[in-house]
Amino acid sequence: MVHDGNFIIKVRCNICGSVHKFRNPVEPRKARKPRGKKEAEALATSAIIWEAGLAGAKGKERDYNMAAKYRVGDIVNHHLFGKGIVMKLYANKCDMLFKDRERLMASANEYKRA
Repeated sequence: MVHDGNFIIKVRCNICGSVHKFRNPVEPRKARKPRGKKEAEALATSAIIWEAGLAGAKGKERDYNMAAKYRVGDIVNHHLFGKGIVMKLYANKCDMLFKDRERLMASANEYKRA
């Protein structure tokens, strides 16, 4: 144990045997605040990609329906997420890029092997 006047600074760990900084179990731990900077940057970049993709999309525009088949480049109007672009196709699913982020959505697309 290392003291600095009346305060304990370091203690020897009973589990690993090394010296660690002393944390008083009586004092409550500080709550960590999440960083909003990365989230704001990601939102800004996804919005830029979405606008560029929307300008370059050549597919037809239609309302989202889980039973519909989509092609890459189709523009989809979703009642909750807004306007999106079909980016990738999977079996019964497709990736759609909306203004806030890319989402995996249900569709009637069939899996085709090359």
